Amino acid sequence: MTDDTLISTTIDGPIATVTMNRPHRLNALSRDLVEQLIEALEHARERQVRAVILRAQAGVRTWSAGHDIEELALDGTDPLMWSTPLEDLLRSIRALPMPVIAAVEGGVWGAACDMAFTCDLVVATDTATFAITPAKIGVPYNLAGIQHFLGVLPLHVIKEMFFTADPLPAVEAAQYGLVNRLASDADDLTVQAEQVAHRIAQMAPLVISAVKAELTALTEADPMTPETFERLASLRRGALRSADYAEGLRAFHERRTPQFRGE
Repeated sequence: MTDDTLISTTIDGPIATVTMNRPHRLNALSRDLVEQLIEALEHARERQVRAVILRAQAGVRTWSAGHDIEELALDGTDPLMWSTPLEDLLRSIRALPMPVIAAVEGGVWGAACDMAFTCDLVVATDTATFAITPAKIGVPYNLAGIQHFLGVLPLHVIKEMFFTADPLPAVEAAQYGLVNRLASDADDLTVQAEQVAHRIAQMAPLVISAVKAELTALTEADPMTPETFERLASLRRGALRSADYAEGLRAFHERRTPQFRGE
């Protein structure tokens, strides 16, 4: 890790908050920043938190400017290959057993849209915008990235965003179902992101992990293999045979709030 200031991570009980801290470069997704985000997500997994909030510093005008242009090669090398750090980060978000909530304010550009849309939920200020900008700099987007967008927005909206690079306001994005909750300002963004994170934390984590894995598999571009099907079935069996399952049923019959332990 070359620069410890690129992100900060706080863990408050069942919630981890990962904050991008590269404002002088508009939180552009450099290799170092991306690698530190991957490390932070792995740390959240090890700590077995129930939800992760991914955000920028409060009050920013740009949540993230997307790919760090200074790191794009000029020799024809594909910046969106399967093995690039950004693709590793997107896979890490999808593979994480707990939900990742993007808390967004300001502008979200290019590959940062891919990162935000890959998160499981999006909470955004009503002044935030999303702009898919590769056509402005001549970068042809890859199939996997376009597949991510197809999972969250209507086809013709995606085409307009790719073809024009014009920003999509968060209020309009909410109408399409991309944004789960709208916040009035930076403070409200923090409150709403934490509210939904804590609500998730009250639910049965084994069930949430299984459902997230199922939804991820069903929305991947690749066909589902027998191995993937069995892995998903195993996650469901684990939830059905868990102490949490018995606790949820007992709590229902006893008319009380269940206390899930992830066991």
